[in-house]
Amino acid sequence: MAFQSLGVGTNANDGSGDTLKAGGAKINDNFTEIYTKFGDASSLSSGISATATVVTLTAPTINGVVGGTQTSATITTLATTTVNGTTLNAGTCAVAGGSITDSSGAIDFGDENLSTTGTFSSGNLTCGSITSTGSSIVFEGATADAFETTVTVVDPTADRTITIPNETGTMLTTGATGVVTGNMMKSSSTLLIVNSSGSTLKTIIGAGSAS
Repeated sequence: MAFQSLGVGTNANDGSGDTLKAGGAKINDNFTEIYTKFGDASSLSSGISATATVVTLTAPTINGVVGGTQTSATITTLATTTVNGTTLNAGTCAVAGGSITDSSGAIDFGDENLSTTGTFSSGNLTCGSITSTGSSIVFEGATADAFETTVTVVDPTADRTITIPNETGTMLTTGATGVVTGNMMKSSSTLLIVNSSGSTLKTIIGAGSAS
C-alpha cells in the first residue's frame, strides 16, 4: 500500500479536507502497514533498534535475495555460517564446489601451513625442500597404469645425505643386467670382483681398462 496523506483542506476549517473518519482511516492504514512490515501487524519486532546512523537487527533471519552492492562491512562473532549458492566470488578469486580458482592464474596462501589427510594432486610442482613423514615416494610415470616405481628408504638411525651428481647419466642399481662401462666410474676407482671366500677374481680399473 502506498502512503496515504491526510487531506487538510485549503484554509482552516473550510470543510475541504478529509473528514475525521476518513482521516482516521488513513492514519490506521498507514500504521497497519508499518506494523505489518516491522512486526506481526499488531506489535513491532523487538529485534530492531536504531540510532540516527545505525540500524541493529538482533538474531535476524533474512529470506530471499539481497540486492544492491555492499561496499564495506565488518561481521564479527559468527559461530556457524552457511552460504548457499553455486559460486562465492571475492575479487578475482572464485570458490565453488570442490575448487578454488583465480582469473589472475595464481593463488597465494602466504606463509601458511596446508594440511590434508587426503591425496594431494598436482601438475607441475615447484617447491623448496620436501620433508616426507613416510618411507616411500611413488612415481606413476607418464602413463597411469598398474605399474609404479617406488623409491624407499630404510628407517635412518642418523642424518644421512645422498648426493645426486651434477651430470647427465643413468643411475645403477643392484638389479641392473647391462654391462658396467668405464665412463660410469671415476678414473681413480677400482672394481673388485671376489668369490665367496673373499679372493679377488677380477679387478676393473679406471675408465674401462682391466687386469
